[in-house]
Amino acid sequence: MQCIKIKDKIENLLQRLSSFNTRFVKNKILSQGASNFNISFYQERIKFLEIELKKYVNYSRWWVIIRLSYFCMMIVAAYLLFPYSFLSGIGLLGSFIIFLYLVRKSIENKERLNFIKRLIRINQQEIDASTLDYSSFGAGEKFVDPQHPYSYDMDLFGKRSLFQLLNRTVTIHGEKALANRLLSGIISREESLQTIDELTEKMPWCQNYLAYGGMLEKEETDRSIKEILEHKYEAKSWMNWLQYVFPIFALSLSLIYYFDIINGFLFLLGAVGVLFPIQRLLKITNPIHQTMGHIEKRLKAMQHQLTIIEEESWSSNQMKAYYSIFFEENENAKKGLTELAKLAKEALYRDNVLVAVVLNFFLAWDIRLLWRFSVWKNRYQEHIAEWEKILFELEALISGATFRYNFKSVTSIPVLTEDGMIDIQGLGHPIIPIQKLITNDFQLSSDVNFTIITGPNMAGKSTFLRSIGINLILAKSGFHVFAKKFCFPDLKLYSSMRSSDDLKEETSYFHAELLRLRFIVDAIERGEKVFIILDEILKGTNSKDKEEGSAKFLKKLNQLGAKGIIATHDLSLTQLAENYSQIVNNYFDTHIEGEEISFDYKMRPGVAQNMNASFLLRKMGLVEE
Repeated sequence: MQCIKIKDKIENLLQRLSSFNTRFVKNKILSQGASNFNISFYQERIKFLEIELKKYVNYSRWWVIIRLSYFCMMIVAAYLLFPYSFLSGIGLLGSFIIFLYLVRKSIENKERLNFIKRLIRINQQEIDASTLDYSSFGAGEKFVDPQHPYSYDMDLFGKRSLFQLLNRTVTIHGEKALANRLLSGIISREESLQTIDELTEKMPWCQNYLAYGGMLEKEETDRSIKEILEHKYEAKSWMNWLQYVFPIFALSLSLIYYFDIINGFLFLLGAVGVLFPIQRLLKITNPIHQTMGHIEKRLKAMQHQLTIIEEESWSSNQMKAYYSIFFEENENAKKGLTELAKLAKEALYRDNVLVAVVLNFFLAWDIRLLWRFSVWKNRYQEHIAEWEKILFELEALISGATFRYNFKSVTSIPVLTEDGMIDIQGLGHPIIPIQKLITNDFQLSSDVNFTIITGPNMAGKSTFLRSIGINLILAKSGFHVFAKKFCFPDLKLYSSMRSSDDLKEETSYFHAELLRLRFIVDAIERGEKVFIILDEILKGTNSKDKEEGSAKFLKKLNQLGAKGIIATHDLSLTQLAENYSQIVNNYFDTHIEGEEISFDYKMRPGVAQNMNASFLLRKMGLVEE
């Protein structure tokens, strides 16, 4: 019970300190104008957009007045022209066409208004982010996986995670594209960095791309145009013939009935002959029409995105390749999506039952649509997945470009090499505010496998380990890193920094940690080239056993040729450096003067000499002098 009280007291004190530091840093950033962000760009964008917003709000009011006035004029004109039946019909038809045009222009104005609102929100979110408020961006909790080689230890997902810091995606699939980069890395890293550098110079374009992609609510963006491919039915050749024959027959039937050549019964019989085959196809056509209705908004967003891609000039190899796929190939995205959008719009026309009957009778609407859809599907189905993948991937690239733009002064292009040399300068953790950030340099020659890092509590060991891991993740994901220089071996990252017991699986803390270490060794024995980050391993056993077990495990890793870093409080572990040239020691220090304690968070070569657990316990009143 006494131990629980002491633990609670420590946690409460640390929470108060953390809360104070957060408020202090946030206020300091606000007072300094968010020096880590180019906040003036976002502020100026909002000023400009708010002027545009007022303009289109005024337009909206005028369109309402114009539409209402014109509708009243239509009624008056219809009344005045009623005695002249021919003129009345022509006048009403012309007036109705003009009225539809006014409705369309009003809708376009509303869409522009909503687009500007989305742009304002995007810029406001960046201003909020400059004050450490990332709550507007998805934290990716659904991607948390304790069994992943590194993501759980590196706090890759969750509140105030790297994912939330980077995430500027506006669709669920774009979010997945970003998460997959961070979880698995990419092959074309140089091309990705080149593209991100280009996008960094086109931030207004990036915002427009995201604003168009955000036309739908985030939950609705889980839909994909690939859904249309789930319909396996292929149109028959006779449908192509019927889509022309039925309209001619229906029109002829109507004319001979109008001129009293046939009676109503024969007309009805002929109408049934036209509509019956169409009715028999409803089980096929209805699902297709419904799917087209579902993806209509998504299609519209994609078309807007393609338009601004086409209008922009590109210099990076990756964007040139995307441009070719979208606009220059024979079966390109622009043509394919334009045709599909027309089909989707035509599918909406027959949502009304009466309209559907008229359209199917006079134009064989469903047969015509089914035939055209089948032709479209055969032509473009092999390309849809690639088009969507690129458009979603661009959201991940824009996330990287925004990160680069906001932190350009403290980020750089990483270099991943085939040799084992590590050369890092100005390394920092991107989650830590610039005003608090203490950077470190870190060098290891190619013939050194492991670094043992010692130091007192709260001196910065774990933060340094995560800084290494996070920046390696960024580098392998094709993003810029939070360092002045980052030259690192191109290795797979594995880590063991936190483990937990599992009552459901009857797994103890110690057993869970052993399973994690076994997981890492299995990867090495499979022949994977890995970089390992370990933080205070074997915590679940007694001190002597922990000391011996850690030493033996580190020896095994060294024999296997693995490369990595381990942080520990066991100073005896540092003696391995005396016997193995492939192991070196580094440490973080603390400075205690009287009743004051301070940290400089700088790593030095050698072994830690000062520890502070007793001092902190005494300082908190948990032990006597």
